[in-house]
Amino acid sequence: MRPVWPALQAEYGADVQLIQVDRDSDAGRKFSESYRINYQPGFVVLDAAGKVTYAALGPYTPDEVRTLVEKAAAN
Repeated sequence: MRPVWPALQAEYGADVQLIQVDRDSDAGRKFSESYRINYQPGFVVLDAAGKVTYAALGPYTPDEVRTLVEKAAAN
């Protein structure tokens, strides 16, 4: 995991689930294709209802990731 993930998981606890997907694995490839993320790094944010609130290519700074997570958590 990148350093930002543990910090965000500690900050949001059970309210947010952070998952890192390996696009080279079968499951990761299926996930990437379903959200049209064709290159790495890609980033998908889902709200509590499973609705995509953001999907695009990265990379992202820790502050940018935090902002995306906060927006999704507010929905």
